[in-house]
Amino acid sequence: MIREILARPQEIAWLPWAVQYFFFIGLACSAVLFAAGLRVFSRQQHNLLEFAALMFAVTAVVVAPLALNADLHQPARVWHFYAHFTPWSWMSWGSLFLPLFSVLVVAYFVALTYSRCWGIPLPRLLMGLAWLCVLSAVSILLYTGREVSILRAQPLWFSLWLPLFIFLSAWQAIPSLLAAWLWHQPQYQHPLARWQMINLVALAGVTLLWASGDTPSAQVLRGWSVGSPMLAALPMVLWGLLLGLAGVNRQKRFSTALLVVQGLMALSLCWSVRWLLLMQTQTLPKYNVLTNPYALPLGSEGLLAIIGTFGLWIAVIIAAREGVRWLEQKVSGGKTFEGEMHHG
Repeated sequence: MIREILARPQEIAWLPWAVQYFFFIGLACSAVLFAAGLRVFSRQQHNLLEFAALMFAVTAVVVAPLALNADLHQPARVWHFYAHFTPWSWMSWGSLFLPLFSVLVVAYFVALTYSRCWGIPLPRLLMGLAWLCVLSAVSILLYTGREVSILRAQPLWFSLWLPLFIFLSAWQAIPSLLAAWLWHQPQYQHPLARWQMINLVALAGVTLLWASGDTPSAQVLRGWSVGSPMLAALPMVLWGLLLGLAGVNRQKRFSTALLVVQGLMALSLCWSVRWLLLMQTQTLPKYNVLTNPYALPLGSEGLLAIIGTFGLWIAVIIAAREGVRWLEQKVSGGKTFEGEMHHG
């Protein structure tokens, strides 16, 4: 008796909207952890780095939930998370963690802006909000990482190293973004470059520990890097260039153009590893020997989604920046965030 087994390629379940969500929520968590760390360990009540990091956090946290909602395909699914809560589902817990995190980040930003504009220290309130944001950011990182790493059907994802790798790949982008944002404050370049080097080394260490294991996830990671060297080369090249730039920046101050290039490279590394992990992995066979082909569409489920979310982020950054400048001009009679950047 001859039996024939027919197999067909699987459709891609996670769309580029998911990549955008993981990208922006990673930046938001990393930036607010950076700001909260400065609040906890620095004695300065008005730290320019804290304010800049928190502005990045609040802009990213506005875009991330919108990308996640678009990835759910149907807006009614959001309501189902609350009407039919399932404690064993990480996505159900995420429906609670994400709104709480967004509210806390916005509250932290509003309180810090109020303190800066009106000259009222508010040390207890800001310290309390900083610690709450830290706890909330950890819950988001745990939920975001575990909702992927619990999937046994994708061996590459099924690893406890994955949440830490996702976090560190976003964490490394914050120093470069801050250096580019505070281009009029070159005194911050050296400490930020040192922090960038530490982050990149930690990212490399986690990647090596992940790849050197005996788990199916580590085997797939090693096989993928060997079988698809061109895909693995992009993040490795970006990592090497960023490490070299950070080493040079520790000794020499960069021009504004080079700071912008460095920031874009850091964002590219953060985004590219998410694309490879979330999208390229779905093309690997799960239940058969066939690969699942994927072509990036041009519409709202592909290229337009990517461009649109980045465009929205830029618009939110401009709105937040100009809004703070306008408020500072009204309250302090012309002394703005831009003026502080120029005169230190």
